[in-house]
Amino acid sequence: MTVSYEAVSVKRLKAHSLSLIAYRLSFEFRSFGNDETKSMTTDIRDKPTLSHDDIAGLNFIKYPSRYFFRNHFREGLRSRLIQVLKLSDIAIETSGILQKGVYIFPIAQPVAMLRIFKNKFSSLRDIRKEIDNYKILQQQLSESHYAVSSEFVVDYTQGRHKSILLCGLQEYVQGEPIDPWHANPLLKIEDIVKGSPAGTLKTALENLASFVNSTKDVIMNTGAIPDLAGVGNLIMTPLGMVKLVDINNISKLPMDHHIPVDDKGYPVSDKSVQALFQIETRILGRLKGTTNTLYRFFLDPQRMKEVRELETSFHRITAHSGNYPSVK
Repeated sequence: MTVSYEAVSVKRLKAHSLSLIAYRLSFEFRSFGNDETKSMTTDIRDKPTLSHDDIAGLNFIKYPSRYFFRNHFREGLRSRLIQVLKLSDIAIETSGILQKGVYIFPIAQPVAMLRIFKNKFSSLRDIRKEIDNYKILQQQLSESHYAVSSEFVVDYTQGRHKSILLCGLQEYVQGEPIDPWHANPLLKIEDIVKGSPAGTLKTALENLASFVNSTKDVIMNTGAIPDLAGVGNLIMTPLGMVKLVDINNISKLPMDHHIPVDDKGYPVSDKSVQALFQIETRILGRLKGTTNTLYRFFLDPQRMKEVRELETSFHRITAHSGNYPSVK
């Protein structure tokens, strides 16, 4: 008997003062007996691309599913990102709807994101360490500044082989990436909120300033920093909300001359501090306070040169470098 996992209801929550819609999903576990029809021989974590049938065919997804699963256009280094879509929305996207004599084909918007972690964990202890990273954000950041997620562990079967698999169902944040490495990042912010109600740009910059201040508090309180280096890790919505969507890559910031790299070989701690500095100076226009100890230490010219060498090595040996910027 296999335990099956399916999202069975979606609750709309108002997200703080801007009244944006955030999605929380509640789940129930169901069981069914035909393991053979729900097994696959290729590990889902190793497949180069994923289709609806790949996800619907997983042994822990109830069949038939009430949702359509589609590969997200952004791909993480540590997890597969899958859009969870309503079948009714897919039908409209495919067949279109007639408005004023013209057929339009609106793209279906996800009700949530399914994240399947690529790491092949050997024990529940290792999984708990991964989840602890998310707990740092839960404890330190307001929910208005990160995409809320429900992590879960399943017995995953492929053929006769069984293993443990870490997944997450995460709030979908509709918006555009904040790119700290852009030639004119403030202009890009202005483009994101173009056409939004008057005052949205002011709101967006206030929310971004709040995120920067909160991130500095995380650093002060925990000695850790979320991954801000990847383009697309931080999203701004058309109404000016700012949310971190890469919530699991939390790295320590040791104040010593050793430059740490993550499990992929990327100097994510140093690059995240650089990204924070870029946001603070080039988008928010802050100069006062940017000479504090944090920036003086991590933006030391010699240290930045060594970080650049590690970046170059990472891109040279990594076939899929995710959303990390190339070395310029």
